[in-house]
Amino acid sequence: MRNHTAFLIITVTVFAALGPPAAGQSGRRSSREMPQGQQKPARTGPPATRPSPPEQKEPKEESIRVSTDLVTVVTSVAGPAGAAAPLRREDFEVLEDGVPQEISAFARDNDVPLRLVMLFDTSSSVAPQIGFERRAAGRFFERVMRPQDQAALYSVATEVVVMQDFTGRVSLLTGAAKQLRAKGATSLYDGIFLAAEQLSSLPGRHIIVIVSDGGDTTSGKNLKEALAAAQQADAVIFAIFSGTRSPSQNVRDLAAEGALATLTGETGGETFYPRPLRGDYDEGSEDQELKLLDAAFARLADQLRTQYTLGFYSGNEARDGRFRRLTVRIRKAGYTARARAGYYAPKS
Repeated sequence: MRNHTAFLIITVTVFAALGPPAAGQSGRRSSREMPQGQQKPARTGPPATRPSPPEQKEPKEESIRVSTDLVTVVTSVAGPAGAAAPLRREDFEVLEDGVPQEISAFARDNDVPLRLVMLFDTSSSVAPQIGFERRAAGRFFERVMRPQDQAALYSVATEVVVMQDFTGRVSLLTGAAKQLRAKGATSLYDGIFLAAEQLSSLPGRHIIVIVSDGGDTTSGKNLKEALAAAQQADAVIFAIFSGTRSPSQNVRDLAAEGALATLTGETGGETFYPRPLRGDYDEGSEDQELKLLDAAFARLADQLRTQYTLGFYSGNEARDGRFRRLTVRIRKAGYTARARAGYYAPKS
C-alpha cells in the first residue's frame, strides 16, 4: 500500500492522488533506458533500509497541523455490452472492513500514466513455447503503451534479470522480448518482490504482468511475502498462464495454478488461460497457439483501458499496521468492479 502523508499549514493543499510521497524516496532507483539486448542482473534480496523522512519543524503557534493518509485503489470495471459512457465518482462505493468510505480522489485510466513490469518466465520448462510467447508479448506492448506510459521487462529463471528497465519506447521493449531465452529454474516470487519494490516509488497505476505457469522452485521469497510486497506497492497483478491444463487434475500443478489465482485475485487482477483444456484444440499448431495467446494479451490490454483509480481517507485512524479488507461496488446496474482485497494500515 502506498499511503500519502500530507501536512496542511493554514491553506488547503491539493495533491495528486497517485503521485509518490514527497519524502522518504531515497530508495528509488533511476529509470535509465538500456540499449536493446543489454541485460542487467537484478537484486532479489530485501530492499535496502530507507532513511526516515527529515524531521518536520514545529509549526508556528497560530498554524493548524493536519495529518492525513490517502489510500488508493485501482479498480477494473466490466460493463454491459455497448456501454461507452465513462463512470463518475458518485457511481462508485468503497467499503473498508464493511464501513463505507468517502471517495476523495477519482481518476480514469486515460488520466493516469501506466507503470508496468512484465515478469516473463524463461525457465527450461517453457522452452517449447517461448518463441510465440515472445511474439505475443511484443504485440502486447505495441497495443497497450501510450506516450505517457512506461514499462519494464524482467526475465525470470534461476535469477531475475532486468532485460529492459522502465522506458516509454516500445521498440526497446519488443527488442528485449526477442532476447529472451529459456534456461534454468524459476524464481517467480523473487521477481514479484523486486517488481513491487521498483514500482513502489513511481507515480501512476502500478501493474505487474506475469507470463508463467505459476511454478516456483528457487525463490528466496515465498508466496505470502511476494503478495504482501505487491499489496504494499499498490500493484495489481495480472497473469497469462503459460502451462497446459489437462482434464485430469493428477497431471496438473494445482498448487502453481492456485498461486497465480491468489496473486491476481488478492490484488484486483485476473488470470488469463490462453489454451483450452488439452484435447479441445489442435495442440501441434503453433499458429493456433499464437492466436490464443495473442487474444489473451488483447483481453489484458482491454482490462488496462477500463480502470479507475479511487482514493479515500480511512475513517479508522488506528495506525496499527493491520490488514484491512476493501470492497468496491458500482451503483449502476450491469457493471461489476474488481479491486484489491485490502491494504495494510500505516504503523506508527
